Amino acid sequence: MAKPFIAAYKAGSKLPIRFLDEEKLVYWYRTTPKNVNCDATDTTIQGCSNSWSGNFVCGRPDGADNMTDEVFIVTMLKTPATVHVQSGCEAETYDAKAGMWSHSAPMGVGRQTFKVVREGKTVDSLCGISRRDITDTCPCGIYNFNAYVGTLPAEASVDRLQPAGLALLSQGLQIACPTTLGAR
Repeated sequence: MAKPFIAAYKAGSKLPIRFLDEEKLVYWYRTTPKNVNCDATDTTIQGCSNSWSGNFVCGRPDGADNMTDEVFIVTMLKTPATVHVQSGCEAETYDAKAGMWSHSAPMGVGRQTFKVVREGKTVDSLCGISRRDITDTCPCGIYNFNAYVGTLPAEASVDRLQPAGLALLSQGLQIACPTTLGAR
């Protein structure tokens, strides 16, 4: 998302839209709603030997109740369009101006789909399904308030956790942890 701003700055321009090489939709969200309860399986509830740092949080993260259950979207468009967001059972449609604009839509459990329509026609490169659903279960049995980030057009390859990293992650988990983002 920063490329047009960097290019505009270097050129002495205040208009990053002039430096949009390609249209893009960037989205991010937590993969669980904030009210998911992982106390029974989150291993940090039982304490940890590395809590000496003072930055160690046991269980549900501090400030978790302050978060909003939303899907966040940034559109990078050369001309205006309509954006459709389907987050589980929650749907929202909004008009996006040309340039770079941010928006948020209500989060729903289930599949996350995005579609950009211009002059009544779907922009195929800006239409797709996220590789990661929002679920109402604890991923790997732990609280995870990290954001999942995706783009349209989708990246050609997915950065997957290698076996050694998965083995380290799995140490101490109380339940099995999936090794893929899913079939999509």
